[in-house]
Amino acid sequence: MSEVLFCTDTFWADYGDQVRAVVPDIETVLLDGDLQVSDADLARITIAHFSHDAWPEHSLNWFGVALRAPNLRWIHLMSTGVDSPVFTTFLDRGVRLSNSSGASAAPIARTAMMYLLALARDLPRMMRAQARAAWEPARWNELEGQQVAVLGWGPIGKEVARLASEFGMQPIIVRRAAHGDEPFPTRALAELNDVVADVDAVVVALPLTEQTRGLISADVLAAMQPDAFFVNVGRGELVDQAALTQALANGRLGGAGLDVTDPEPLPSDDPLWALPNVIITPHNSGSTNRSGDRVSELFLANLVAWVADESLVSEV
Repeated sequence: MSEVLFCTDTFWADYGDQVRAVVPDIETVLLDGDLQVSDADLARITIAHFSHDAWPEHSLNWFGVALRAPNLRWIHLMSTGVDSPVFTTFLDRGVRLSNSSGASAAPIARTAMMYLLALARDLPRMMRAQARAAWEPARWNELEGQQVAVLGWGPIGKEVARLASEFGMQPIIVRRAAHGDEPFPTRALAELNDVVADVDAVVVALPLTEQTRGLISADVLAAMQPDAFFVNVGRGELVDQAALTQALANGRLGGAGLDVTDPEPLPSDDPLWALPNVIITPHNSGSTNRSGDRVSELFLANLVAWVADESLVSEV
């Protein structure tokens, strides 16, 4: 039986020829914006690709279709995280899931370094001065020689540590347990309070699980040095956000760069927006002009494995 791929019309226009090179007789059900998919087409779908162009505008419609497709057997996801309950629903149905782990690691890690550089140079203050047309010179701090704790040793954490080292920082890896082959000093997550007490910056690049939810507690934040920087490119739910807000507002931390919050979108009246030592981006640190291409390349590689009945890369 021929495979029937559910994907966006944009993905198919860009990559249809490459997909057909792998599966010449493949059929498609295309998502055209928010238009509905017929019941007959729902029944035809066997595999699906959630591509970068579907997020976020058409994600609800895309997942609505996928959830109603009774013969769906495999989904490839543009994201790395699979902490949403919808993914559990698919797994419980026996649908195989593969993610795009590593596809956005480079831009996300560069965003983390952007936060650290901007906070060290007090960029938020300079931007406020520019908005007032005020010439206000100040002396910057350097990152060289500073210790940074990198929480998480997946593709993002590895790239953050590599870049931090290139900037002259001293990375300390924090993961569940040391494996012995890490390129930098490594500490266990169980030692987190002791680790953060000795470093100049903390970068969180952990996945959200029941074990990591709320890991950055008020106690962890209180253990950090008063001029330390905090960066989160993982998930907002990893952090006690009320405690983080209070620590920043009270000068207990030097500043924060946040690509993720809890909830998302962050409400316009949330006090984090008004804090002068905080940089907030709308969970888009991995969204670049090249991110979609890397995701699609991973899907194509997995499609080759799928038709050959081989193991999928980054299967959940």
